[in-house]
Amino acid sequence: QTLSVSMAGELVATEAAMPADSTQIAVQEEGGRTSKRLGLPPWAVLVLVAVLGCVDGGLRARYGLATILGETLEAEHELAVDERSQSPAFTSDSFTHYDTHDARRRLLMQEIAGGTCHEQWNCITGLVCREGVCASCIADSECHERNSKAQCMNTTTGVPLCKHKKLFHPFDSSDMWITVITFFTIILAAPAGVGGGGILVPMYLAIGQFSPHYGIPLSKATIFGGAVSNNYFNVQRRHPVANRPLIDYNTCMMLEPVLLLGTIIGVFFNAVSPGWLITSLLVCSLTWTTYRTTIKAKETYTKEEASAKEAEHLLSASRPSSKHSSFNPENLPPPLRDIVEREANVNFHAIGILAVSWIIIAFFSILKGGEGGGGIVPCGTFWYWVLVAAPLPLVLTIVWYCGNQLSDEYEIKVKNEFEFAEGDLHWNRRNVRLYPMYCISAGFAAGALGIAAGTILGPVLLELGMSPLVGTSSSGFMVIFTASSTTFQFLVMGQLQIDYGAFFCFIGR
Repeated sequence: QTLSVSMAGELVATEAAMPADSTQIAVQEEGGRTSKRLGLPPWAVLVLVAVLGCVDGGLRARYGLATILGETLEAEHELAVDERSQSPAFTSDSFTHYDTHDARRRLLMQEIAGGTCHEQWNCITGLVCREGVCASCIADSECHERNSKAQCMNTTTGVPLCKHKKLFHPFDSSDMWITVITFFTIILAAPAGVGGGGILVPMYLAIGQFSPHYGIPLSKATIFGGAVSNNYFNVQRRHPVANRPLIDYNTCMMLEPVLLLGTIIGVFFNAVSPGWLITSLLVCSLTWTTYRTTIKAKETYTKEEASAKEAEHLLSASRPSSKHSSFNPENLPPPLRDIVEREANVNFHAIGILAVSWIIIAFFSILKGGEGGGGIVPCGTFWYWVLVAAPLPLVLTIVWYCGNQLSDEYEIKVKNEFEFAEGDLHWNRRNVRLYPMYCISAGFAAGALGIAAGTILGPVLLELGMSPLVGTSSSGFMVIFTASSTTFQFLVMGQLQIDYGAFFCFIGR
């Protein structure tokens, strides 16, 4: 949608064709003679929303305004650090872990151990507000004031914190409901090539009463289970027009590695962001994808109706239908014949590239460690951030190499007048550099918001012109790598509740 603002001050909202890679804002003079356009890619829109959310939360806290949930935030700046160190919550050395992250937590307007509080949600996740001070829990009843499903449990640091109950302690009615809803959600999501995170995350938060920091990892584990079963059938299916698999392995090879890099950013964002910001971004992302998918569905329906009428006309004229050239590779020139014969089978080279990218990210996740496992360097140090950024040049080098190979094959196809099937992506020199960048936002959403990458990537592939059937299968294939990578990262960081994760991964299958 393009907003046209006339010089006379009239604001007019007009529908316009928006490119796949940008959101446009046009400012026009009266009469529509000149215009200036600012192109914002989808990932920039997500970053803009995140920044605006942080600014909005900070201003509300600074001036004592109510949040979107009707709660009031107060920033207590007059409490000095030396006064907080005398608080009962700081009598144990165990709480030094919280103090090292004080500056970061302050930005999120939630208090660490020893900070002042008025409500339970004034404290960071896991702590309780006791006598105006954020402290560790003593009994389950304190945790129930904030979450009826929470229990006071010991942690690896030796500090008891409020955490969601274990799966079978007890397995109550809410667990039964989310099990049933998860089962049917995965059934509906599989044909569309998405994981179902748009339903799973709100359900885990609302019915299961998980916090966003633990409900999102649980969603990724569930999506991974569903992706395994879905792809068992998709890898056996064939393209409706050409003689090759239904899954476009070349597209997966180019897009998935960059998408995995986006999950690293998303997982960190999820770990340090407040629940209201994650929820707001989830709503924005799902709204955008729903809108774009609906528009594309209407366009595809209109196109298919026209094709059906044309097919009826051809049948009535008794004109024979032609087969795609890939079914007769012996009639093709030698260089083209080799490419077509190779594409007729499962592309294990592309799968190997994806596996290597996955291993690189998993390896450095283990090295940097987290609450779920100790790393080789202390958190927050220079070498810690070196380990975080290390996968970036390695994975981008792989993508650059694969892009050169793919563009060389494309030039051979064009030179030999290859017959491209409808919905094929054209991997020329420009597209092999541009298209992977679209996946940063999809990877970020997968890691930060818990939705399957296919929920974002599916509409993007449709916008790029890929056939809906091929697009859903290809995005579904990429989901298995994205979901498993984010699940593993959450596991290392200690944010995945293993009993629930294993259970719902099995339900997803």
